[in-house]
Formats: sequence, structure tokens, C-alpha cells
Amino acid sequence: MATTTVAATVTAYVAIGTNLGNRASNLHRAVQELNAHAGRVVRTSLLYTTSPQYVTDQPQFLNAVLELSTSLSAVDLLLCFKDIEVRVGRVLGTLRYGPRVLDVDILFYGTHVVHATTAVGPLIIPHALLHERDFVLRPLLDLAADFVHPILQQTIRTLHAALPVPTNPPIPVLSLGPHDLLWPLHTKTYVMGIVNATPDSFSGDGVGVDVTAALAAATAMVDQGADMLDIGGESTKPHAPVVSIDDEIARVVPVLRAIRHAFPLLPLSIDTTKARVAAAAIEAGANMVNDVSGATADSNMLATVAAAQVPIVLMHMRGTPATMTFQKTYNDVVADVIAELTSSLDAAMAAGIPTWHVVADPGIGFAKGLAENVTLLRHVSKLKAAWAPCPLLIGASRKAFLGTLCGKPNPADRGNATAGTCAAAVAGGADVVRVHDVAVCVDVCKVSDAIWRTGV
Repeated sequence: MATTTVAATVTAYVAIGTNLGNRASNLHRAVQELNAHAGRVVRTSLLYTTSPQYVTDQPQFLNAVLELSTSLSAVDLLLCFKDIEVRVGRVLGTLRYGPRVLDVDILFYGTHVVHATTAVGPLIIPHALLHERDFVLRPLLDLAADFVHPILQQTIRTLHAALPVPTNPPIPVLSLGPHDLLWPLHTKTYVMGIVNATPDSFSGDGVGVDVTAALAAATAMVDQGADMLDIGGESTKPHAPVVSIDDEIARVVPVLRAIRHAFPLLPLSIDTTKARVAAAAIEAGANMVNDVSGATADSNMLATVAAAQVPIVLMHMRGTPATMTFQKTYNDVVADVIAELTSSLDAAMAAGIPTWHVVADPGIGFAKGLAENVTLLRHVSKLKAAWAPCPLLIGASRKAFLGTLCGKPNPADRGNATAGTCAAAVAGGADVVRVHDVAVCVDVCKVSDAIWRTGV
């Protein structure tokens, strides 16, 4: 197909949707195809589950909006999108507005107004129906709330506010891997329980390579209400010895397999900075990767996660566990942490990981002192806003600064102190808290959610 390029790149906003097959995988594939053939996907919205419109007797949709930098003309962009739909699996000639594997639509092409006849039908930009579609406007708010519609001369925020209150509004979700497992966001705080398959955990809870002990710990956390478990095989305490890739795999994979066998549908995360460990863990049943280095320790991590189509937690840390205690100087800890982690978030998108698959973590206790940790917890809402729409994880469990504040030198005695950080996290809008002491933190999150989020 001959293509026409424009003199300079144009920012296009693109809607994608699916309601057949593995919906999350379909949309991830769409991002890959767009990066390969249409330009560069700069950012994505969250994923949203949405009720079908126009033809209502069909499955729920999964929708998102993308910001695309492209040098293709508007007409060639449309033709490219139609090719992508077919490659991902859409069957042409079916019922209009009916079920589909993939739908890709141009919402805006810069500020251009386009009316054209093409080989695949008319092209109208801005999209003629976007102002009446909550399944388009809601994800578009994540990316371009203040963008002005070039014809209606109203912002996306204003257009969305003018919609009738929907009976079934779009629900933002976190996709946990390739099996269409979705967590609704912004209505509850999820509790991630920690299972340390290490002999030298800073918190004193390591189970080493004892699979039976690890499974017992995991079962207790599930019984106490954990929504997810995070399995790690290398201690991140200062000056902890480095664990080889093979040894780390030998520690975590048997534990993951045992927990996955016992709990087939439980979301599991692998806590590692090594791409080969992440790949082995995903094969063993992990749904997510939790990388305390922000994917800076292993240059293959982002590509590995992108190929696996699983989410990744990117944490802020300076240096390594061996050097981080010497890198605690900040001009403004909130602003500095935001700026430094943002570069990791951008790198993930550049590597092909959609924004909807990235969870941000400010790294409480990593290269931060008492004052810095307290300041970050005081300003969780600022962190949430700065990294939006990415979900936010707070992991302050049993950290040394809590021992200092409460006079608790033994990490195992810091469960109640950890609960206090969970309350702060919920009040600031965090989506996930990572904890050792699941029972008390589940209760704190339930009460805090009722106060700050859901009401009663």
C-alpha cells in the first residue's frame, strides 16, 4: 500500500475497543501493531470495561484511548488501522456496532478537520460520535482532559461533564496478565501480601526454600483477605548479598508453582530485578512483575514484560541496596521522586508496555530517610496525580523508619505502624498496599476505603 506522509509528525488520539476473545491481549496486540506500522504510541489511558451501546445484546467491551505520534496522513492512518484490525482478528462485513475482536478509530488528528472519501468508506475527523460516547470520553480524560474539540470548541472535560449520568459507567481496570483477569480500580484498595522465599529478609519473615512453609504463609494471608501475593527470592535490605539468577529461580519458582496450584485464580506477583527470573516466574504462574529498580537493573526487563503482556510495578530507588543508603539527598523529595520515576514510566511505554500495565511505586524506605519517607506518605495524592493514570502502590511495610517512630527495633513488631501508613495511602488515593501483616492492614483498608472512597 502506497502511503503519504505529512511534513511533520502529528499527535492523533485513537480509540481502541474489543469484546471478543482475550480482550486485554487484543488491545495489547493493537499497541504493538500501531508501534510497528502507524507511528509511536506515546501514552495510553487506563483500560475501561464498558457496556455495549447501540447493539446491547453482546458482551461487555474493553476500551482504551491512545496518544499516537504519526507521520502518516489521516487517510493512510485510517487504511493502516483497518489492516491492523484484520491482522489482530477482526472479521469484516459483520453487524455494525456488533461484537468485534478489535475496533480502531481516529478520534482527533491534531486539530485538523477532515472529510474524505477513502477505499474503506468515509473518513470524518473529529470522530462524529465521540461527544456522545462515555466509553470514548472517559478514557480520553486520562490523556487530554483540556484538549479543545476543533469544531465544538469545548474541552474533553466539558464534553464529558455534559453527558447524561450513565446507568453503567465505564469502570477503570488493571489487567493482570493475558487471561482477561481484571481488577476494578478506584473503588477499593487492594492488599498485596508479601511472601519472602529468602533466608535473610530484613523483616525477619523469610521462609527460605521451604515450599511447605511458603504455602502455609500464603494460605494464611489469603484467609486474612489478601488480594494478591508478591513472591521474592532476593533480600533488598542494605548490603544483602547478591543472589545469582539460577539461585533466585530455584527459590521462587517452586513456591510460585505451589501457590498457583493451591489458588488457581489468585493474582501473583514476582518481586525481582532480573529479566530471566521474571520470565521463569511468569511461566510458573505469576501475573505481574514487581521491580524495585524501576527496570534499570536489567536492560532486558522491559522487553521481557512487554512480550509477556503482564503489568509491571516500577519503583523509585537510587543506586542498589548496597549503595542506596548513601543517596538520600534531595532538593525536594516529592518533586525529585516524581521526576526520577517518571523517566522509568516513559521508558516502559517506549519499550512497548502500555500505560495501563504500569504501576508506580515511590519506593518508601529505599534511598530515603525518616523525613523523606514521612513527606512522601504525606503527599501520596501528589504522587498519584503526577503519575496518573498509572495505578499507585505504596510499600512501607515494617520499614526501619517505622521502628524509629514507634520505638520498635524488631521489624516483626511494626504491623500496627504499617497499618498507619496504609491509612495514609488510602487517603491519598493509592490503589495497592504491599504488606507483611495482612489481617490488620485489610481491616484498615476497609475502614479507610469507607471513609475516603466508597462511603457506607
